[in-house]
Amino acid sequence: MLDWFSGYVGYDASKMALGRFFMQDAQGNIVREQDTWATARGSFESGVQVTRGIPTVDMLKASRQHGFLCSDQAVLRVSGNPTKYLQGHNVAGPSVSQLGPIVQAMVRGFAEGLRPSDADDERLPAVHRSRVDVTTAVDLGSHEAVHDWLRLAEAVTRSRHGRAIGSTGTVYWGKHSTRWTLKAYCKHCELLAHPPICREMVPELLEWSRTQLRIELTLRRPELQARGTLNESVIWEYLARLEIPTMHANMGSFGNLELTPAAKSVLIMWAQGNDVTQIFSRTTVWRHRRSILEQAGLDISMSPKTQLEANPDVLLGVDELQRREVTQIPERIQRSLFGAS
Repeated sequence: MLDWFSGYVGYDASKMALGRFFMQDAQGNIVREQDTWATARGSFESGVQVTRGIPTVDMLKASRQHGFLCSDQAVLRVSGNPTKYLQGHNVAGPSVSQLGPIVQAMVRGFAEGLRPSDADDERLPAVHRSRVDVTTAVDLGSHEAVHDWLRLAEAVTRSRHGRAIGSTGTVYWGKHSTRWTLKAYCKHCELLAHPPICREMVPELLEWSRTQLRIELTLRRPELQARGTLNESVIWEYLARLEIPTMHANMGSFGNLELTPAAKSVLIMWAQGNDVTQIFSRTTVWRHRRSILEQAGLDISMSPKTQLEANPDVLLGVDELQRREVTQIPERIQRSLFGAS
C-alpha cells in the first residue's frame, strides 16, 4: 500500500492561493522570499501539505516523450499520505504501483484556491518522487506473536546500518539513513493510540488488524532515482538485506539453555511432538514461549515439523513472513478502499 508521498506533481500551481515568506537583512532589504506550505484537506479532514515548485528536467522530458501532464512554469509540491486523504485510514489501501492515479484523485479533491486549474485534465501528471513509503501487513496468528516478533527482532537483527533500534513499540532499521528505512510495529496498537478519522470503522479495523505485523519501507530520493514503477515486492527486497538469525538450538539438546525447569519441561514436550497448546493453559504457553524464543529461537506455538520447514526461523525469516503476507482484504474493509483507476 502507498502510505506517504513527497515530491513534485505536474499540475499548474501558478494560481494557487499561498502565503509568502520574506527574509530581510539588517538594512531592511528583502534577501529571500518563497511560498509557504498550505494544508489541503479531504472529505475525511485528513490533510496533505502543498506548495509550489519548479518542474524537474525529468518531468518535462516525461511530458514530451510520454504525454504526461506537466506545467513548464510552476508545478505542485505535495507531502503527505494520499491514502488517508482519500479514505480516512491507512490500515489497507491502494497499491503503490497506482501512484499516478492516486495522486490524480487526491489533487482533484483539493478545495478552491489550492486546486490547480488543470486538475480535471484526463492525462496523468508527471511525477518526481522525493520520498515514498510502502507498507504491507503480515498475519502472525495472534496479537501476542506480533509483540514477541518485535521484541526478538529488536534484540537480534541487524542491517548495514547496525543493530535494530526499538522505540515505543516500533523496531527500526536504518532509522537515520538518508537513503532507506525499514520499520515494523503492531498496527492494532497504533490504531488504539491514534484512531483513524473514519470513526465508524474503528471496531472493524481493530478486529481485523489484531494479529497483524505492519512492515513499512521508506525510500528517499537517492534510492528512488534509479527505480521505475514500484510495487509492494520492494519491501521484501529490502527485508532480505537484514541479518536475520536462523534457528540455533538442537531439537534434541537443551541442556545449555538458561531456562526455568518449567519452561525446559514444556520445550522438551514440544520437541517430542506434543501440541503444548492443548496440554497447558494459554497463559502458561505464551509465558514460556517468550523465554524459549529468546534462548533457543524456537516457537513452541507451532509444531517442530513446521518450525524446521520454515528455515530461517519461523518468526524472523523473510520467506516465512512473505508467506504470511496479507493479500486478501475482507469485504467489510475493502468497501472503504479507494479504487484508483
